[in-house]
Amino acid sequence: MRRLLAAAVLAAIVAAACGSAGQDLSPTGSTSPATTRASDILVLGGADRTTVIDASGRVVTDLGHVIGAPGWRTAFAIEIDNAGNTAVRVIDARTGQTTRAMQLTGRWAPVAEYGNAPSGLSPSGRWLVLGDPRPDRTAFQIIDTSGAVQPKRIDIPGRYSFDAVADNGESLYLVERLQGTQYRVRVADVPSGSLVPGSIIDVKQITTADQNGVMNGSYTTATAGPNGDWYFSVYQHPTKGPYIHALNTSARIAECILDLPTFGNAGAVEMAKQPFWSLALGKQQLTSRLYAVNGALGQLALVDPYEIKVKQLATFKVPAPSSKPAAFTPQSGAAVSPDGYRLYVLGESGIYLIDTTDLSLRATFAPGAAFRGLAVSPDNGRLYALAADGRSVAVLDARTGRPVATLQLASAADSIAIQKP
Repeated sequence: MRRLLAAAVLAAIVAAACGSAGQDLSPTGSTSPATTRASDILVLGGADRTTVIDASGRVVTDLGHVIGAPGWRTAFAIEIDNAGNTAVRVIDARTGQTTRAMQLTGRWAPVAEYGNAPSGLSPSGRWLVLGDPRPDRTAFQIIDTSGAVQPKRIDIPGRYSFDAVADNGESLYLVERLQGTQYRVRVADVPSGSLVPGSIIDVKQITTADQNGVMNGSYTTATAGPNGDWYFSVYQHPTKGPYIHALNTSARIAECILDLPTFGNAGAVEMAKQPFWSLALGKQQLTSRLYAVNGALGQLALVDPYEIKVKQLATFKVPAPSSKPAAFTPQSGAAVSPDGYRLYVLGESGIYLIDTTDLSLRATFAPGAAFRGLAVSPDNGRLYALAADGRSVAVLDARTGRPVATLQLASAADSIAIQKP
């Protein structure tokens, strides 16, 4: 449920040599590399605006400052009028036209103004949560973006931040921050408007939490599960390393996955490269697969998003990492091809192609170039990589890594996505 957006580039990508030659990993050996998807529409997000461009780099529409629904067909703009009230505009992200507007009394703001944090949307995009921007109280508006249900205001005593909202609109999950990196996950019942007593505690009791449900860690990244019930977040324990907090937003339970490769034995290098942990959900035939991967460390875990456990661990060769902090933080450090057979992973430099059938490294694309976001075309043919400075997009053949084009951007972006056809 965190925003999927990313940025960065190298201007000389067309001249950059590919690493090892890529292979066609699809079971059908589908043809035609990167020239088949000239109709791809890219969505580039930045601090001030979200811009929609076509595959040639031409601007299709400037959406302004918006929150994008899954697939980026729809976006939401939050605006304050002269009377201090809030308008929520529903926008067709393909044309930039407003299709509907809702009025809220008072000032309300996105729960994450910017960056790799919760967007406020439920996994399907039906429910949007806005927060009261005043620092002296906690209040939220839960908005049905379809317009079928009137917005619901909830006031919560104490200081909480948004974590997730269930797809049925009945559960609002909040993070109660305690001392340092300690936190508890709480749930507010939306129909009654009240905070449910107690914390959301790991049902398996395999966790870093104490008896009161107090956990310890700093948020890194997150993604929704295959049917919208589960929400997976990577946290960094201050001494033990990364773990996954899995929250079932329908059943109001949680489980912790503590067997990521470096949990329990994270040294200075592993701690320094924590920002490179990424989650990517893909589907191979009819089965969904969740990948937790760190391209700076060459570490990969295949997670079963139904059984909520690691099924397989793997490593792949990367340049020896140092204990120096990463020069940049990828916004979306991994992406799975629509056919489910390729996993693309960002390192501190280059893009690693992983064969998802056996988790082996098949190729390294654009070695020496740095990127902060990835997107794959719907036909599996093109890979779009947003460079580390956010000012260009490298277009690569998704199977071989061959450079196809470089799209220069008028203004820097920090995230990239592909609009659903």
